[in-house]
Amino acid sequence: MSNDIFFSIIPLLTLLIYLAPVVFIIWFLLRFLKIQTEKNEILRSIDKKLNKLGN
Repeated sequence: MSNDIFFSIIPLLTLLIYLAPVVFIIWFLLRFLKIQTEKNEILRSIDKKLNKLGN
């Protein structure tokens, strides 16, 4: 009986193994885009401050 449960779980485990890298890549890309937008906002604020000092 326990073998039946084990063999029924194997397809789910293989599915998770194949989906894990895809989920990780999507998470990484979203995180990377968020960091890049934050950097752009910081650079914009620095640019505005420098333009005020220059004028």
